[in-house]
Amino acid sequence: MLQTIHDKLTGWVAYVVLGAIALVFVLWGINWTLGAPTYAAKVNGLEIGANDVRQAYQSELAQAERQANGALDEARRNEIKKRVLDEYVDNAALVTRTDDLGYRVSDAALLAEMARIPAFQVDGKFDLAHAVAVLRAQGRSVAEIETLFRRDLKARQLASDLSASSFATPSEVARVRALTREQREVGYFTLSAAAYAKSVTPDEAAVKAYYEAHKSDYMTPETVDLQYVELSLADLAAKVQVTDDQLKAYFEEQKQKTPERFTQAEQRRVRHILIAVNDPKDDAAAKAKAEVALKRAQAGEDFAKLAKELSQDPGSAPQGGDLGWSERKAFVAPFADAAFSMKEGEIRGPVKTQFGYHVLKLEGIQPASTKTFEQAKADLESEYRRSEAERLFNAAQDQLADAALQNGTDLAAVAKKAGLTVQSVTGFSRASGGGALGANPKVIEAAFSQDVLDGHLSPIVEMDQGRGVVLRATNHQVPQQKPLAEVHDAVLAAWQKARGVELATAAAQAAIDKLKAGESLEAVAKGLGVTANAPKYIGRSDASVPQEIRERAFAGPKPDKAPVFAEVALKDGDAAVLDVSGARVDPSSDAATEAIALKRQFAAREAALEAQTYAAAARDDAKVVLNPQAIE
Repeated sequence: MLQTIHDKLTGWVAYVVLGAIALVFVLWGINWTLGAPTYAAKVNGLEIGANDVRQAYQSELAQAERQANGALDEARRNEIKKRVLDEYVDNAALVTRTDDLGYRVSDAALLAEMARIPAFQVDGKFDLAHAVAVLRAQGRSVAEIETLFRRDLKARQLASDLSASSFATPSEVARVRALTREQREVGYFTLSAAAYAKSVTPDEAAVKAYYEAHKSDYMTPETVDLQYVELSLADLAAKVQVTDDQLKAYFEEQKQKTPERFTQAEQRRVRHILIAVNDPKDDAAAKAKAEVALKRAQAGEDFAKLAKELSQDPGSAPQGGDLGWSERKAFVAPFADAAFSMKEGEIRGPVKTQFGYHVLKLEGIQPASTKTFEQAKADLESEYRRSEAERLFNAAQDQLADAALQNGTDLAAVAKKAGLTVQSVTGFSRASGGGALGANPKVIEAAFSQDVLDGHLSPIVEMDQGRGVVLRATNHQVPQQKPLAEVHDAVLAAWQKARGVELATAAAQAAIDKLKAGESLEAVAKGLGVTANAPKYIGRSDASVPQEIRERAFAGPKPDKAPVFAEVALKDGDAAVLDVSGARVDPSSDAATEAIALKRQFAAREAALEAQTYAAAARDDAKVVLNPQAIE
């Protein structure tokens, strides 16, 4: 039905849909590509295109690698791939369920949804001619676009119905509000572990005992010296030489495999005037108006001016009815039959479609054509370089693997056969790696494998995509206990710190005993040489109070007739003493307004849970055929 882009001349007025369509437009613009002959999955007979899933996977992979500041290992990449494919399968299962339930999408609703796609707009407004040009450039068929949008709209209808059926009871809302808006009156003071540590007199016996209890903290690292050779796709790509003869041969090969890449179907440039039919009773009047427009055009009036005056197409009328250069598949059948049977300059009409009556003028014809080698050369060269580099890399991998197998301990011989250079890293650590090899977990695992420690070469270790190494380990140093004399200062500092924490904790516990005996928080704090924070009401997320204190204040029971006292360890080792003296619901909050908001939140949460359950059931019931190889 997107063929109706050329004929549907009422405005498109909604926003971009969710699901697969949103992924395509939001994450990758409208850069759709074709050519993958296989599907990523079939769900109840509904095919999921490999291209869309592949692009979603690549986008998520790139984002994950940016967050990790480096390439991900194979297990993590497979995890992302599985999650992306599962999302598409779950969506397809829901779509097929909506079909069974009888959900339908009208043409008007479909067109409305598409109007707000930014890629179809010019200066923030939908532009019909621009939308047609964008879709034509992407090579998407009309049927594909229509199907994708209808699927997502039906899935959204189902989600909306599930949401509408969710609700929260008054008692649930009241309980949630009582918890979320609860405040507790808390006074507290903190005792510095560092201050107590400074007061500690060094005790060599205690230091020695601490060392004996924590010997594992004072070991030398396990290391090896590594020799390695590295195979890099980037290095091979830089060495690829490309000649015109090679490119011509590649051009002919690709033409045989995918001829559609190099062909352009016949295109025609059409202007039109639409007299819309929004109600069947207006059909005769609309046809009469179209016939008047036809006579005026055939009489020699400027067609573009007539279109601006008469056409009811908000997209093309301002451009004089110009629909741009288009293939036959861009139009609905009656319109296409007329446009592609006309002679250049001919005016014809009225042509009836489901949207009204059209008067057409054919402005030009571009015959079907095939790209020449020169026209395709630039694209082919980059593609060929990449393909050739990958071929060389795969061949080099095999060669390197064979050489390593034949020379199981001689890395120099392997390097010579593979044309690579032996590199080295000294003191490569099991804990942190080292040198140009960094802390890659695959390299660390291989370097400290028993086979490599015994002097054998490792298999090829894939550090990241397009980069692999073969390792040989020497000078293996196992962890050794550092003597106390060597680490005395570090042990003393650690003991003093631990002792400071113990003393601060003991002082806090003693302080609580005094509070329970009736002393005030201020008096106990003053006796310890610190200042108490005066009691105040705080909420669960009050950032003015340390998180550990907030959590402890709300973890215990509400104070009833007497305050609740507690000691809590802070993350820096300090100890805090709490006096929780009251509890209330935030008096500044609006109960009625919050109840409405909480009701909505509750309903939304329940709807989300129900949607997850429903989606899981839809997938369990679906017949799913996966083809993950299609998105490699």
